[in-house]
Amino acid sequence: MHGISRLVNPQHLPVLKERNISLSQFLVLDALASSASTVRMSQLASLSGLQPNELTRVVKALEQRRWLRRSTDSEDSRAKQVRLTSAGTRTIRVVYEKATVELSTVWDDFTHEEWHRFIDYLNRFEQGVRRTRGEHDDPTPAPGASAREETS
Repeated sequence: MHGISRLVNPQHLPVLKERNISLSQFLVLDALASSASTVRMSQLASLSGLQPNELTRVVKALEQRRWLRRSTDSEDSRAKQVRLTSAGTRTIRVVYEKATVELSTVWDDFTHEEWHRFIDYLNRFEQGVRRTRGEHDDPTPAPGASAREETS
């Protein structure tokens, strides 16, 4: 388990090293790309898994790179909102694309049926981990989830 975790950990993706993107920066970019157009800093901390003080530092660095923009929340002037800029969106897309290409050779070794079984097992594993931690399951099916799972 440790070996697999280490291999698929985003911090080891060559594209992150090429673009000088830290794991924390990737987590923030990924969370923003996967969420609504703007999110509050408190929500971003939860989505990215970063502590508020680290998140502030990371957001500032990404803002300096012009990959995201902070603004004051129109409903609560004390709160800050964050959104990806077009440059940030392009950056995370490139990261996703290059990571997909890198992993595609791995998937080439799987049959279509094996691929779907693997995804089913990963989803079951994730649900089990969430259950043991007292977290609720994510109601959105994972990309590539099998038809069997979607109809159950």
